[in-house]
Amino acid sequence: MPGRVPWRSVGTGVVSVGTPLGAAVLRPLLGEVMTAVELVVILTVLGTALFGSQTLSERAFRLLRWLGNRPEPPGPSDTTGTRALRNATEGGHGQVPG
Repeated sequence: MPGRVPWRSVGTGVVSVGTPLGAAVLRPLLGEVMTAVELVVILTVLGTALFGSQTLSERAFRLLRWLGNRPEPPGPSDTTGTRALRNATEGGHGQVPG
């Protein structure tokens, strides 16, 4: 993949783990609090991706792809749904088929 930095994920992991460890050296309680907050955020994103509504799950997976520097997957080629929506709104009924 052109333009991808191979060590980006390693650097992110080192910073993610190193920051609470560095804070724990200076202030043990602060390091524990930072670690707990980081775990809560990670578990929240993963839980939302797996068990959230369709919209929230989609957004969580987009965030995970963004963090992993992965490209967006191609969107669906739903021309029939778009055509049906256009016909319903142009027909003057104001109803969306569903």
